[in-house]
Amino acid sequence: MRILHLFSDYRWTGPADPVLNLVQALRHRGIDARLACGSAPPEVTISLPQKAAERGFPLELRFHLDRHCGLSRTLSDLWHLPRYLRAERIDIVHTHLSHDHVMGALCARLARRGILVVRTNHKGAPAAASRLNTGFMRCCTDAYVGFSRRVVEEDRKRLRLPEGRVCTVHPALDLGRFDPSKPYQDIRSELGLPASAVLGGIVARIQRHRRFELLIEAIKQASEVVPELRFLILGRGERLERNVIEPIAALGLDRVVLLPGYRSHDYVDYLNALDFKVFLVPGSDGTCRAAREAMALGKPVIAARRGILDELVPNGQAGLVIEDTVDNLAAAIIELTRNTELRNRLGQGARAHALRHFRLEDQAAAIAALYENIRGKIP
Repeated sequence: MRILHLFSDYRWTGPADPVLNLVQALRHRGIDARLACGSAPPEVTISLPQKAAERGFPLELRFHLDRHCGLSRTLSDLWHLPRYLRAERIDIVHTHLSHDHVMGALCARLARRGILVVRTNHKGAPAAASRLNTGFMRCCTDAYVGFSRRVVEEDRKRLRLPEGRVCTVHPALDLGRFDPSKPYQDIRSELGLPASAVLGGIVARIQRHRRFELLIEAIKQASEVVPELRFLILGRGERLERNVIEPIAALGLDRVVLLPGYRSHDYVDYLNALDFKVFLVPGSDGTCRAAREAMALGKPVIAARRGILDELVPNGQAGLVIEDTVDNLAAAIIELTRNTELRNRLGQGARAHALRHFRLEDQAAAIAALYENIRGKIP
């Protein structure tokens, strides 16, 4: 069985890491799984091709897969991709984003080999249910994969897909990388934190819709009750000054909130230094990878009831799921800062939940079973 995964974005963002992990795990199962994406411009320092090269994983970089739909590049892919599918005798094209879904479906038909098309919805929300989208999904998609039982069932009904052509899988992680038993850098000492400090944190791109204004106001409320609270904001963004730095200064939180910026080689060290993590708004990766990484490290998560977070974080077992108002978030931060026993219990529950549900091997096994199922049932 030969599978070609298409990913029409060279950037290392959103679902890029989960897709690369999945393709590698499928190959470990003995499946001839390949991943194609466009080449990154020379000025881009962090990209999917670069990360794949670091892992020694060969990508197919012969196609443009331009999600911005440049005409000449689109026509080039429509010419070359079907020929590749025929020459390499690809059985299934597995797509992950809207552009590569359309491109993959068209080229699978142009190849005239009975190639099947699978689409993964990486968002924590149902697909658009327009007539065009419904028709395309029904006519040009042989199987559909999602990470939320609620979303998958809603999509199955709205898009009128047969039950045998949909699959819900748990989002997965490289649990060996996020292992609390491993030695990590002493980030807390490097930051000069007092021994009494309880350290919360958030990992998110600095964007207005990620609700940083609510977070900073909640930190202000909480810090007035629990002065031992310190908080890390890990991430970068184009409006850091306006969305984060200025509000922190205006509320007098300069000593409470620390801004280490975007972390790369020492990211896991910083994540491991936290006592708890906050996750408010899912980004382009609807599976909320940063929340799952914290859980794998045994960190309780305060999660807003948005997207699939209430499915991902068992409330009262691996973290606290809240309606995200300033008062609710401040109360949850205060509770975890004050209550060491609760924090430890939820952290242990988070790690146990991750080991049960975020195993990459299990996700790969479920996807491999779906491939075999549709090959046997769809002509």
